[in-house]
Amino acid sequence: MSKKIAAAATAVAHNTYTKKELAGYLTGLAGQNIIYNIIATGLAFYFQSVIFIPAIACSLIFALARVWDAINDPMMGSIVDKTRTKWGKCKPYLLFIPGVILITTILPFLNGMYAEPNEYHNVKLAAQDSYVEYVESDLTRELEYNGVKYYFVPVNGSWDYQKDDSGKILVDENNNIIKNEVMIYTADDKAPLTDTALAETILQEFQSELGFVKKTGGKAAIIIAWAAISYVLWGMTYTIGDIPLWGVTSLMTEDQNDRAKVLTLARAVANVGMIGTLFTMIAPSLQGIFKAQGMDEAHSLRAAYIALAIIMTLFASILFEFAGVSVKEKVSTANEKTYTIKENFKIMFGNKPFRQILISGILRSPIQLLGIVAMTLIMYYFFNNDIGATLFVDNALNVSLVLKIVILVVGLFGGMIGFPLFVPKLIGKFEKKSLYNFFTLVGAIPFAFIFIFYMLYRRGTADGLVTWFGMIVMSILFFMAGASMGSLNVLQSVMIADCVDYEEYNNGIRPDGVFFSGQSFITKLSAGIASLISGAVYAFVGFSDKNIALLNNALINGDNFKTYNDGKFAAAIFFLVAIPPAIGMALAAIPTLKYALSDKEHTRILDELIAKRAQNSADENNE
Repeated sequence: MSKKIAAAATAVAHNTYTKKELAGYLTGLAGQNIIYNIIATGLAFYFQSVIFIPAIACSLIFALARVWDAINDPMMGSIVDKTRTKWGKCKPYLLFIPGVILITTILPFLNGMYAEPNEYHNVKLAAQDSYVEYVESDLTRELEYNGVKYYFVPVNGSWDYQKDDSGKILVDENNNIIKNEVMIYTADDKAPLTDTALAETILQEFQSELGFVKKTGGKAAIIIAWAAISYVLWGMTYTIGDIPLWGVTSLMTEDQNDRAKVLTLARAVANVGMIGTLFTMIAPSLQGIFKAQGMDEAHSLRAAYIALAIIMTLFASILFEFAGVSVKEKVSTANEKTYTIKENFKIMFGNKPFRQILISGILRSPIQLLGIVAMTLIMYYFFNNDIGATLFVDNALNVSLVLKIVILVVGLFGGMIGFPLFVPKLIGKFEKKSLYNFFTLVGAIPFAFIFIFYMLYRRGTADGLVTWFGMIVMSILFFMAGASMGSLNVLQSVMIADCVDYEEYNNGIRPDGVFFSGQSFITKLSAGIASLISGAVYAFVGFSDKNIALLNNALINGDNFKTYNDGKFAAAIFFLVAIPPAIGMALAAIPTLKYALSDKEHTRILDELIAKRAQNSADENNE
């Protein structure tokens, strides 16, 4: 290398982002990830547990959307790489797409209910001393249970909700609908049941048979079609923002250390964006507003989710806009040759290190189950699907439970957000390939032990794992699992950026958009595969559509999720967040055991690229 080139390289080696640009970029990234987590963790719960779309239909919707992403993401990456404007090739999308994503994020929540409560939904067992002699009535309903026929009669003389003179459904002081009471008689002798446990069991069967109406025919098709189309539309628009948002990181700086820094901070902030996962927990707190307007339990919960989706998405979209306003592209791509979509596919799969990362990321797909199932696990297992009633006992805060939940949350988020901040230092001491393979293999262990510990320690008991010992152990396991996940996310982004340099060195192009579309594709394909797995497991144990509606009603009436259905639903959820992710993590190391781009080789490549750019810049200035 000549002295002239070396001097030029030194002059531009620190052509990098300012603190203000970095802050704006990270703010936008936080907003974008809040949006992602609203959909990634909240939408599946909303579809299955709020509007009661069948689990298998949800899985197919998410999986088919990922098939489309396999085509759409590289297409969008190609479009980004062909973009040439006065702002650059990524910045224009970051300026204009947040407003579009605002709309497409809200659309999936504006769907109808697949299973709705009818006038039988809110009945409950009357007190034994309120039974009266059976009188035949047009209101009488029949049900056969274990070969015995029973009659059901409403105490207040109507199956409909109790209403005031204006037609508004009556609620109590806590805005809970005042439930109708039902009396149960044996059909043979018209005698009231005296066995309370049997009466409650039969009442549950009554509600199962008559308490919910599932949409059929065209109405059902419209609801499922709305869910599918709106979700695919969201995925497409999200991709238009996601690829430039990550791709611009390799254009914000030519300095390798600064790039590692921004990607590490970006991954940490992306995890902070998991505030979006609170969406599912916050929504029920708004339910009382709609109950006060006369809505029933199911419809008021749906309305609460819609309202919160609008509020949170608007806030997140405003944050997202900061990235477009703030970032500046430091690495020029003005004179780069552009390629067709077909040629870009060849480039992607012809780049061996990138191909290895892509395959590894796909094999790690089940890890997405942690995000998909997390809210179901938290809402049902830890809060019995009623945060207020669980956290406040006799109008007093349940301090013990709060501290136990805090222990668990600190473990999970400490691992996912805190530990990855040390990855740049680890990269300085160890080969990236070695770190990547270490976290995949070692990360499989705590995931497996989450399920093992659950099965061995108080499974099916009333408090289950929610003991001091149980929560401390789970916190440690989730910390280790989260640390592995978070570190792999950082390493994956850094290694993809390295692959962009590798491609520029070998073929003279920087496919930032195409390669980071691969990262977007991995994320969304992983979610699709994870959704298929969760749908299959849920269908196997019966955790789907009307059964979830019945579960919700049983919990309202005092049942315990940990022991409900002999603990099968709880076991299925713990299985999903543990065993498939453990298998996926172990498999993910296979493609990268012989990773094709060593750190030493990448350093040499980057040094030569910087020198070449410096020489070109010097030559242009001398002309």
